[in-house]
Amino acid sequence: MNPKLIKTSTQHLASLKRLEELMLADPKPGSPQADEMELLAFLLQDYERRKISIPAATPVEAIKFRMEQAGLKQQDLVAVIGSKARVSEILSGKRELTLAMVRGLYEGLGIPLASLVKGEVVELPPEIDPCKYPVKEMFLRGYFAAAFGSEWIKVKERAEELLHAFFGGRENDPICALNRQTTTKKNKVDLEALHAWRCRVLDMAGQLELPAYDPDAINDAFIQQLTVLSRLSNGPLLVQQQLREAGIAMITEEHLPGTHLDGAAMWHPKGFPVIALTLRHNRLDNFWFTLFHELGHVIKHLGSSPGEGFIDTDIDSASEKEIEREADQFALNSFIPPEIWHSLGSLHYADEIKLAAKRLAIHPAIIAGRLRREAGDYRKHRTLIGQNQVRELFAIHKK
Repeated sequence: MNPKLIKTSTQHLASLKRLEELMLADPKPGSPQADEMELLAFLLQDYERRKISIPAATPVEAIKFRMEQAGLKQQDLVAVIGSKARVSEILSGKRELTLAMVRGLYEGLGIPLASLVKGEVVELPPEIDPCKYPVKEMFLRGYFAAAFGSEWIKVKERAEELLHAFFGGRENDPICALNRQTTTKKNKVDLEALHAWRCRVLDMAGQLELPAYDPDAINDAFIQQLTVLSRLSNGPLLVQQQLREAGIAMITEEHLPGTHLDGAAMWHPKGFPVIALTLRHNRLDNFWFTLFHELGHVIKHLGSSPGEGFIDTDIDSASEKEIEREADQFALNSFIPPEIWHSLGSLHYADEIKLAAKRLAIHPAIIAGRLRREAGDYRKHRTLIGQNQVRELFAIHKK
């Protein structure tokens, strides 16, 4: 048969009969019969669109047609859909197809995408393996829109769709420079979880309305204004406000399991720097050190290329990287100049530390934390470091 433009109902019926013959023959892709079948289907679609109003086949109808065509039973669909119960629910219309099911039916059984998915679908998105991500933790922390409800058992089935919606094509973006990364098996960093956190932070920052960022405005006077805020009980909130008013998005977002993440400095695609803190240790000394460490990255190291940035894990540990030592020194010297620290390094008593902090117009936790860090003794000055005084300010609580 030589397919031609279909103009009459007689030609339409004859073409339908021929298409059925070809489909039953199941020709090999690229063969003359397969080419004829493809052309015939196009001509029939064109005629029916012009002349006939035919309701589109539902996904269930398309599946049943393919089952009948190939002589398949419900048991044969278990490998694609997941279980006998799910197959039964799909075929009875009680359950919708997930992206994984659509992919299996399309790739495994050859059912056209147009019959399985509403709207115009040219191709399926690249597969994302939900097992690589802490999907449940991401769900509990509000990473996903409530499109599939609030019950985990229902959301779990749609994990791949949720990840696609969340990443928006960013799942394979390169991860920023990872600093202070440990190499022991015990502390191995979960890179997928870290990348998910990074995307979450960038999304949160992108929702802020910020003034234009002017790097020249982040000068010594501005830095001094920030250090003075450490004296106040709500200083962490005030410094966040000051940074945002300077065009720097300061975000707090709890770390995901397996990341050992303390903070990050990144350049947002919209054109401004982002400082993100996890508040993992929930101590004032750690908050101020981590914040100024990341601010040091922004001032000294961060470029303006989208995706550029620094991810800092286990920030209390030492680093051999020059770029990290520079950020450390910026954080330390911003609060206590080197010439002054020389006379403070021998302080032992709480009253001495508080008096020195008052003279420097900074919080005692900053001096106490540095003394602990440099002595390598984290049992010292426990009452001065502001333990459990940060997360509650930002309404972040350890789960």
